[in-house]
Amino acid sequence: MKINWIIFVTGWMSFRAVGSGLFLFWIFSGNERSAPSEWIVPFVGDFFIGTTALFLVYYIIKKPSSILWGLLLSWNVIGFLDLIGAINVSFAAPYGPIPEIGFNELAVRSILILNTLLQISCIFLLFQKDIKEYFKF
Repeated sequence: MKINWIIFVTGWMSFRAVGSGLFLFWIFSGNERSAPSEWIVPFVGDFFIGTTALFLVYYIIKKPSSILWGLLLSWNVIGFLDLIGAINVSFAAPYGPIPEIGFNELAVRSILILNTLLQISCIFLLFQKDIKEYFKF
């Protein structure tokens, strides 16, 4: 059950690549609806985390190893720090992307906080004995 949660959360983080890629494109295209330039670093972090997520899911399922355990730990910590940075940026340079579907600053912060809690849960689970055994650690 715990490994399924790690797989789910890791796969869930792939959605970070989709949104961040779109918003990075808008920033660099000069679109008037684009995010402020302060959001470039969080979006680049999201793009990195999101694009690597599905590769990690594959390896969690097919080739668990102690090296993968270390990669997952560092990937989750980097993702966590990126989300903390994005939460800070959301206060310094508020941005409510896609107002047509009701996203405002509160919605953006809520999604960032939810993803932060998900990444914290994975970091915690990686230190559980049965998870370490799964990764042959």
